[in-house]
Amino acid sequence: MNTYGSIIVVTNQKHTLKTIVEQLHEIKLNDYFDIQARTVDELFHSTIKKDSLVLLSSKILLQLVKPYFPEDTSYIIAKRMINFAKIRRMLEIPKGARVLLVSDMQEAAEETISVVKETGLDLNFHSYYPGAKLDQSIKIAITPGDAHLVPSSVEEVIDIGSRFVDISTIIEIFNHFNISEFELNRLSARYIQSLIHLTEELSQEIFTAKSLRNSLEQIVNNIDDAILLYSNDGIINMINQKAMHLLNRQGRDMIGKKVQAVIPSTFIQGIQSIEDNEDTFKDINGIAYYLRKKNIYVDNEMFGTLLMFRRTNEIRQIEYNYRNKIKGKNHVAQYTFRDMVSKNQTILESIKIAKKLANSDSTILILGETGTGKEILAQAIHNASLRSYCPFVGVNFASLSESLLESELFGYEGGSFTGAKKDGRSGLFEQAHKGTIFLDEIGDASPTIQNRLLRVLQERQILRVGGEQMISLDLRVIAATNKDLDTLIETGDFREDLFYRLNVLPIRLPPLRERLCDIEWLSDIFIERFSKKLRRKPFTFSQNAQEALKHYHWPGNIRELQNTIEYLAHICDETVYREQLPFFANSRFLNIEEQKDRDYNKLLDSFHERGFIDEIIAMLTFLSRKTVSSSGRHQLLVFLKENGFNLSEQQIRYRQELMRKEGLIYVSRGRKGSEITNMGRGLLEYVRNK
Repeated sequence: MNTYGSIIVVTNQKHTLKTIVEQLHEIKLNDYFDIQARTVDELFHSTIKKDSLVLLSSKILLQLVKPYFPEDTSYIIAKRMINFAKIRRMLEIPKGARVLLVSDMQEAAEETISVVKETGLDLNFHSYYPGAKLDQSIKIAITPGDAHLVPSSVEEVIDIGSRFVDISTIIEIFNHFNISEFELNRLSARYIQSLIHLTEELSQEIFTAKSLRNSLEQIVNNIDDAILLYSNDGIINMINQKAMHLLNRQGRDMIGKKVQAVIPSTFIQGIQSIEDNEDTFKDINGIAYYLRKKNIYVDNEMFGTLLMFRRTNEIRQIEYNYRNKIKGKNHVAQYTFRDMVSKNQTILESIKIAKKLANSDSTILILGETGTGKEILAQAIHNASLRSYCPFVGVNFASLSESLLESELFGYEGGSFTGAKKDGRSGLFEQAHKGTIFLDEIGDASPTIQNRLLRVLQERQILRVGGEQMISLDLRVIAATNKDLDTLIETGDFREDLFYRLNVLPIRLPPLRERLCDIEWLSDIFIERFSKKLRRKPFTFSQNAQEALKHYHWPGNIRELQNTIEYLAHICDETVYREQLPFFANSRFLNIEEQKDRDYNKLLDSFHERGFIDEIIAMLTFLSRKTVSSSGRHQLLVFLKENGFNLSEQQIRYRQELMRKEGLIYVSRGRKGSEITNMGRGLLEYVRNK
């Protein structure tokens, strides 16, 4: 079976002998030779045939065993290589680290050091063997299978296993026995296959490392931030495409070069002034950057610095895109000032003022009854402002409970209460950041909500429910109410300090009953709209129906008028008669005169309870005179004193405000003063007749 002779493998250690013999069997060298295995001790007690070839694992062994060789015994000192599949852990050792190389003999240790250095590992090796002097400060040891010889002071042991026989030694064996080149080629192929098998783990590590690096490069190059990583000595270890673009260094090979040599000096100076682990905004060469600077540690030692940066205009663009996305969630103002139509001078004056106020960021308070168009005006102001591209977020205080309203307004942190979302939720104030928040029906806010609103208006900061960190906001506040806030303050139902925070820029929208000229005009607009929607011919009002529209109180204002026209568009023919009007069909509105009487009695009872009904009647009497088209407060004060009413200007102002809210007078700015309305004349006539 073995036609070429015998090989005696001799080593000093049994584990080395086992490794080499297994390798020779793996490459099927036993098909050609009778392979015997001996340690040095075993060789002393055995016989060596004269024609055998002795394969010594090390040159050191030759001096020990040669005296026991028969005369003319042939031998080969094996050239050996390390097991590359086990060097991965050595690659993790920091460059230049002090390491023990532990073996059973000095020569073996130094030989292994020489072989390991050929792999390119830059380590500070110290040989150690039985009897050698030990430097106990060295805490890492590498050994080729002699782990039992490693000193106890060492903390990390890397056993790379016994070294293999090099292919050059295999060729030398074949040449010794004059084996044909064909057989040698076959054996060489097996040897290479064996190496592939032995290094499979290392190959996988290399492949994985390469894949990881390629993946990391792909990830880093696709990050929106510019990335620059450099070591303590200023060598660039990583830089992505975004950083090279911002630094105008496209197409350059910058890895491995000094930061100072390839990065603009002004940029270097700019980042040097930033504290470690700090996020900041900085202007460099006229360009505003947002920069983050962090220290990078490897094995608890600082390796270098990671710099992430981008231009601030990119952040603004991201925020702009986010606001547009929010708009897609219905946080958008639909109406503009073109949607506010009127022929009433008071309304036109309010619109004119609102257009001016749109350019301000101050808080606006819109006062008006239900249905007068407060939200339309708020949206128009937003769309005319510099915040028009940002969200318009509306919240109605009358439609939500206090507990729900608090989380809706201010948001909450995850787990704040049962049913809360895991990651928390932003509130309406946060969603309105950079835009406008519309606080509708603010007069219905509870005392708790009023307290929190006051802080928001003062500090422009909110605290989420269950949160601990204040969130700063940049937004415009527009509030609206149909309530008499003065009365609510007197009764203690509304905070006076909150009122003054809201009432910075007040705008009043008069009710429809004070805009008689708008009823016919708005009716025509609604008739045209609903006729097109229902694909029918427009309709008109009879004379009696027109009179009914003008004399109706319109508690729902424009919204009620719109609903009335929509109702008529469904049920009427070409002409609408008084009996078809919904407020006549309703049992509450039997006739106009009856409704008038109810309204007048209600007003008179209200003034009587306050104790100044006579003063109200006197003021209306003065304004109703044909010789007085209108009057300022001073003229009214003189008239009242002449008739026995000693009132101060403040008292007159208060009574004027009550009459204005009830639709009895108009109050104009400047010298024009007050003017009685049709309803005021009707009330005065009702009192005289009664």
